[in-house]
Amino acid sequence: MNDTALNDTESLRAEVLALLLEPLGVDATAGSAPLQRLAKGVEAVAQAYGCAGLPPSGSTLRWVSEAVASCVEGGELVRLATARGRTLTPSEARALRELMRLEGLRSHLQALEGVTTEALRADLAAVALAERTLPGVLEQCRRADQGWPKEIWRSIFEIDVDRAVTDLSRRGRSRQASGARELVLKHSVSAARDLRNQDLVTRLGKVQDFIAANESYEAVLSVQPEWWRWLGPNVPFKFRADRRDALLWAIGARDTGVVSGGTLEMLADDRARAVIEHGLSTALVSPTASLDAPATSSAARLATGLLAVASQTDIDKLRALESWYTENVESFDRVAAAMDARRTEPGLGEALESLIGELALPPGAVDVSRSAYRNVQSILRAKAEAGLQRTSYSPYAIESEDLVRSISRICSLERELHDAVRTVPAVGGRLLVAIAGRTKSGKTTLRKALTRDADRTGIGRGAHRTTRKTSAFDVGSVTYLDTPGVAAKDDDFDAQHARDACDSADAVIWNYADTLRDEESAELQRLLLSGKPLLAVVNVKGLVNTPVRLELFANHPNREFKSTPEHAVRIEQVARTVRVAPPVILAVHSGAAHEALSTEDRELGDKALRASRLPELERSLQQLLAERAIPLRAVRLAEGVRAPLAAIHDRLTVELPRIDLALGELERSAPDERDALLEAFQTAGRNTHDRLEAERHRAKERLPNVVRELGGADHAQRWSDFVTGLDLEALVSSLESDLDQEARKRGKVLRTRARGPEPQDDEQLEVRPRPDVKPSSVSTAAAKGAVTALLGSVAAKGIPKKLAPPPVVVADYVLTPLTGAAKAVSGEVDRLRQARDEWTGETTAAAEARLDELFDGREAQVARVVDDATAQVNAQFEAQSADIGRTRERFEQLRRLRSAVRSALDAIDLVLVRRLLALAGGDPATVRSARRTPGVELRVWTDASSVADVRACLQERIVDVLTERIEICSDSVSGDGDRTAHD
Repeated sequence: MNDTALNDTESLRAEVLALLLEPLGVDATAGSAPLQRLAKGVEAVAQAYGCAGLPPSGSTLRWVSEAVASCVEGGELVRLATARGRTLTPSEARALRELMRLEGLRSHLQALEGVTTEALRADLAAVALAERTLPGVLEQCRRADQGWPKEIWRSIFEIDVDRAVTDLSRRGRSRQASGARELVLKHSVSAARDLRNQDLVTRLGKVQDFIAANESYEAVLSVQPEWWRWLGPNVPFKFRADRRDALLWAIGARDTGVVSGGTLEMLADDRARAVIEHGLSTALVSPTASLDAPATSSAARLATGLLAVASQTDIDKLRALESWYTENVESFDRVAAAMDARRTEPGLGEALESLIGELALPPGAVDVSRSAYRNVQSILRAKAEAGLQRTSYSPYAIESEDLVRSISRICSLERELHDAVRTVPAVGGRLLVAIAGRTKSGKTTLRKALTRDADRTGIGRGAHRTTRKTSAFDVGSVTYLDTPGVAAKDDDFDAQHARDACDSADAVIWNYADTLRDEESAELQRLLLSGKPLLAVVNVKGLVNTPVRLELFANHPNREFKSTPEHAVRIEQVARTVRVAPPVILAVHSGAAHEALSTEDRELGDKALRASRLPELERSLQQLLAERAIPLRAVRLAEGVRAPLAAIHDRLTVELPRIDLALGELERSAPDERDALLEAFQTAGRNTHDRLEAERHRAKERLPNVVRELGGADHAQRWSDFVTGLDLEALVSSLESDLDQEARKRGKVLRTRARGPEPQDDEQLEVRPRPDVKPSSVSTAAAKGAVTALLGSVAAKGIPKKLAPPPVVVADYVLTPLTGAAKAVSGEVDRLRQARDEWTGETTAAAEARLDELFDGREAQVARVVDDATAQVNAQFEAQSADIGRTRERFEQLRRLRSAVRSALDAIDLVLVRRLLALAGGDPATVRSARRTPGVELRVWTDASSVADVRACLQERIVDVLTERIEICSDSVSGDGDRTAHD
């Protein structure tokens, strides 16, 4: 293993030790060796206090191994993505790992191809929108039965339509096609027998569309309103069940918090999806692996912290770390047990706290903030997980746009809050110090002097530039970055490399040589404005390349440094130009310091080293790191923890009052809306009833004309035509339409109503055959009767029929019979008229009774429709009221969590200001509270007697650690010791 790899592995070891010892305020900047000594001390104390056993959850090795495995998997995913032209950040790699561990991903991945990010962000608002628009989209599917007569649709569903389509589509005459044709025609009508097979396939395609649309429509309306989420046909009238299931799975994973808010969006990236598919095919991620934090706090710190610090580390170094930890796991477990028990055992805690004073840290300070921030975030995470419980809503919730909007806002805030309290960012590791300056200013020489490297390789000669890229060298807990020079004449790549190194460093040494060109001045101004700790070194370049010259310099160093004040004035002028405080300025002869390392005369070497002022530079650098660089780390760590919490707090501050107003309006308006809607229903019902009564009256007025047409062979059809002409069904349908319209005006949807048996409008009226009572028929019958009676009378008197008797004789013979015949005719007419009147009265009464039955049935149907709609509305409003109540509970939980977030932010600010105050030499206990306020970077409250001291420490010594000012306030204290000045 080379030196760099060894150093990297040592850094990882220091991180693991620092994570275990974090409750003591230990930082990895101490280095691996001091931390291992501290860990041995903690193990000895733990054994003395009876903490020699393992933590309650078992060995911590499992969590280290899983963290290493996760980092290895993340690195492999990055490699796969790079091979496919996709650049993954470590956070995106973690998101892919998180996705690949989800149960069901493999089965749903292909179905999600082409799904947009917007689809994955579907929420209740999209559900409500779909419910309003989908009925119109499906209407053409529901009208698909218009292509065939209605008789088909009553029996066509009895066959396997899909198989029939397949068989009928076969080319040529086949047994399957013939059988399918006969089967279809069996369930059809004669009009379809002339159709070709292809025409039958086209018609059956409509049947398929109708079946799919009808089933989806009914299921959406009556069973599963959540289906509105996925209903997006990929072709007209075709519904993909796999797409439905995949989106339901994805949305469920998001809504239940199984994955973080932005993780599912990776599924919308085709190249990321390709990486997932390849990873799953090669079994990259173990589906049984779990990275959930364990119950013990020490193992939890390892599980979360190591992931953050080792995600960009080489696999071989991670394996070496795991092997090293495995060899020492028993002692680490005892250290973990001691860290977990320190709070509950005061004696153990006191003994462990005393060990921190023995920690040898070259910069002279330990960053104690990371552990405190992790505790703050852990407490807040526990509150969020306990408070944000998933809530179920009724199917009617999606019908109120305002309620849907409020629920969506709450869901969004909950997801953002979950994401904000995940893990503390890693701000550990070695301190980075970049050495920057003009080309050929002696930066490499200075670095070699600081690192005590006597080798001359890389040191420029004359006009040659030797440093073309940034290189790193370690001294104790500090890593020096030797950067290329700025103001190069041939290109600006060197300057960009130097800027990148300075931006990533904790502090910068600016190497000033002879003059300050415009390019150098601009870069120096940029660094000064960044607020980064900066030490300006005026590099003296007098020749000391021979023992005589080196001895001359050692005896008379002031001769070489006589021009230093002029250079210092120039640097101060640059600082004043950008209105910042001048940096610390030191003069150093780095060449003499480097020559002192290689001279054979050790006495001369020591004297020259002291004369070069390098030790003074090292002391100033240590002080700068302790007073400025480490506090800046604390600020960066505070911002890393605080920024997401502050963002969600600001969102909550803005959104919660709006949600409160929306919910209040819903709570106030719901009863009025229900009363208004029910009154509209009753009005529509009364109007329909009045129309029915008016129609009944008109029908009875028309009834005499209708009855006159009955009694014949076609009387059934005449009666059916009369009843159909009344159009009673249209009145009921009109009522239903009116009720639906009234409901939709108020954001309600009436489901399919369950009706009782409806009266049959075309039921036949039982009518006897009508008697023939026409006048011509009665006259004819009477005449025939009279002639017959007359001839019979003449024959009875013995008068031959062939003789023509005298008129008087005939009259005498005929008078009596005619009188009888007239009486007979009159009786027949009366009988026929009576039969007619009886039939007319009987038929009219039956028809009126039948009409009353029809109208009474329709009135009952109208009452049922109104009662059913009223019951649905009552149920919907009751469910909506319950939904509003559940939403109100979630809202109150968020409001309480907002207070918890505010407390967490204040706790983070308090830790930060106490940390800075301690580094500035003040007493951290004097600060009672701290809070960020608009226009002020940090406002601090302390006792009135301590205001001056706190102000002197924070505002005069390290004020420029923060980007804006710090304000010190006097705290009013109540009798119980609580602050009251700014609550």
